[in-house]
Amino acid sequence: MTLDQIVKIQSVIDKRAISSDTLEFLNEERYSNSKECMIRYGDMHIDHFLRVCAIEMSGYIDNETTFSFTGKEMLQFVSKKVKEEFGNGNN
Repeated sequence: MTLDQIVKIQSVIDKRAISSDTLEFLNEERYSNSKECMIRYGDMHIDHFLRVCAIEMSGYIDNETTFSFTGKEMLQFVSKKVKEEFGNGNN
């Protein structure tokens, strides 16, 4: 399931429009090392997005380094990132 799909589902469940800053974020792109091209955040599958967040949490990426975080650490980091990107949920 992609971030686009998740946000659309949330919009239906909440009976609210998707906020403009969320749409802007979903349309932003990042370079994918594995695909060797730019990819929209909205096109990313949630598991891939979480892996990217975990790598960013480490502060660097290295092809020979494996990153391992507990579920609690991942949840705390992702929660912080979501709040930074999307606000406190009142958007």
